Amino acid sequence: MAKVPGIFERPPDSGVHWISYFDIDGKRRREKAGKLTAALDLLAERRLQIKKGEFIPPRQTRAWTFKKLAEETIRRKALRLAPQTIETDTIRLKQLLPLIGHMRFDRLSPERIEETLAKLKESGLSNSTLNRYRSFISSVFSYALKVNLVSMNPVARVGRYRENDSRLRWLRPEEEELIRGALEVDTHRWEFDLALHTGMRRGEQFWLRWKDVDMERGNLTVKGKTGRRHIVANETAIAALRKLHMRSGDREFVCPDNDGRAKRDWRDWLFDAAKKAGVENFHWHDLRHTFASRLVMAGVDIRTVQELLGHKSIVQTMRYAHLSADHRKAAVAKMNVEAAVTP
Repeated sequence: MAKVPGIFERPPDSGVHWISYFDIDGKRRREKAGKLTAALDLLAERRLQIKKGEFIPPRQTRAWTFKKLAEETIRRKALRLAPQTIETDTIRLKQLLPLIGHMRFDRLSPERIEETLAKLKESGLSNSTLNRYRSFISSVFSYALKVNLVSMNPVARVGRYRENDSRLRWLRPEEEELIRGALEVDTHRWEFDLALHTGMRRGEQFWLRWKDVDMERGNLTVKGKTGRRHIVANETAIAALRKLHMRSGDREFVCPDNDGRAKRDWRDWLFDAAKKAGVENFHWHDLRHTFASRLVMAGVDIRTVQELLGHKSIVQTMRYAHLSADHRKAAVAKMNVEAAVTP
């Protein structure tokens, strides 16, 4: 068989194949692969990693701790995810460091990860929060799998904690008017409209830049927890954007409160307005619930709602599905009233 560039046998004619390649710094590297097919696959994988900037020399990772691998994962994620998501991951890592930060990542067993989550639970964390920690650890090992540092993700064998039913709260029309009347600053009224009519997550809206706003076509490009996505803005949202642009168009960010220095959106004007209006148990994320709920009750199909919300899985969106049935029942029930008054 003709020789393949980058692949050689050692010892000669032994059937044991090695690969040879140059990394991004021009340094030659060699790795033992085994069979020829394995060598071909490994060489192609290394070349792709180098091209994407994801290559990590295998020998350098043998003594890596979970702390080092997690920090590298966060650094990579920062290239595509919102600052708020990265800050949240950093906070979670800080909590994990005393428990497993010092351990070699390739020695972290499913049992040790379960013990770690159990210790966090003892500190008073809820089941849903523990599942977020589990997801973070899993993302670290997913990155390790991607760059061929491990052969399996140990978190796959760690069960999720049972969570209570997801909170689903949306504004009734009269509640919306009460909050709107309690907002004291014009820019806050416009941001309120923007959130209600786009369904953007709080971080997506807070970090939205004017360069990512196309008011002509009604397209917004945001960088959220699931990565970059495109949002469709209706006439009400566009009107709010035009007003905000008059107020903060010379700045980088759409939201006037964002000076680019804050790591997280700590604004509390919406909560103050809700409290003043007497609207209880209301969070910023409920504006997103309101957006989704009104779409479903207007007859928009659930798959389209999924796309508009930017959900990766339709399972997340299905919690709104029952509203469609309830809304139709309410419409049909009106016939009973009409029949009763018909002579």
